Amino acid sequence: MTDNGRKQEGRVALWTTQAPVVLDTLERDGIYVVKTAFVEEKYRESAWIFRTAYREFSKLMARKVEKPAGAESPIWLFRDSRWPFRSEGAFLLQLEVPESEIVQFDQRDWSCVLNLSLVGTEEEKKAFAEELRRQGIGDSSDVFARPFYPIQKKRILDSWSRLLERPLPEETYIQAAAWILRKEWIKECRKL
Repeated sequence: MTDNGRKQEGRVALWTTQAPVVLDTLERDGIYVVKTAFVEEKYRESAWIFRTAYREFSKLMARKVEKPAGAESPIWLFRDSRWPFRSEGAFLLQLEVPESEIVQFDQRDWSCVLNLSLVGTEEEKKAFAEELRRQGIGDSSDVFARPFYPIQKKRILDSWSRLLERPLPEETYIQAAAWILRKEWIKECRKL
């Protein structure tokens, strides 16, 4: 409890890596949001895959955390400092983020989404892969790359809602997303 009797919101320790331009923006504005143009620029020829995954994830996330004006894509965060992608010249940030500002999920399920695959149990994924094989579909990404598989595409997209519904895994596999970074959340900043 705080001094005025209100319950204090829980905070979560998270890690992220960000480019110098993000830190410059945080220093100047106190906040940072991702624009989808950065996703296009970063991933180029495979951007359509990320665009698909991020668009669907953003819809799910917006049901849990209000999307502020100007935010177009989530910011990826991790409970374990080993997981953020490290690139030369970037900064590793340790954050303390209010729980109400994030969604948390199993990063292994997120990998399924990034691979445009079904999110489910191992048995469900195996059965679906076998179904695709019997139908002559080589890979679940073919379902998205070609207009011939609307039923299979819907099944995959519907399964992605599980990402934010399933119980959290052990801490090392917890990934999170926020719409915004705030300067005051930064507890430590290390240049890589």
